[in-house]
Amino acid sequence: MYSFTIAGTGTSQDAWRWLQACAAVDDAIAAMNAAGARLIGLTADTQWAADGVRMLNSRLVQLQTEAGLEASRLSSRAWELDRGAL
Repeated sequence: MYSFTIAGTGTSQDAWRWLQACAAVDDAIAAMNAAGARLIGLTADTQWAADGVRMLNSRLVQLQTEAGLEASRLSSRAWELDRGAL
C-alpha cells in the first residue's frame, strides 16, 4: 500500500498544512513582485519636476523599495519551508 504522508512531517494533515503554507508564501511573493513591477512604471512616469509629483515620486520609490524587501523576506520564508521538508 502507498503512503501519502511526506517523510519527516508526521501526518498527512501536517503535510497538507506545510503545502498550504508553501503555496501561500509563493502567492505572496508573486503579489509583491507584481506590485514592485507596477511601481517601477509609476516611478518612471512621475520623474518630471513638479513639487507635488516629486513628492509622489519619492513615495513611489519608497514603496518600490519596501515591496522588494518584503519579497526578499518572503523568499527567505519559502526557503525555510523548503528546508523543513528535508
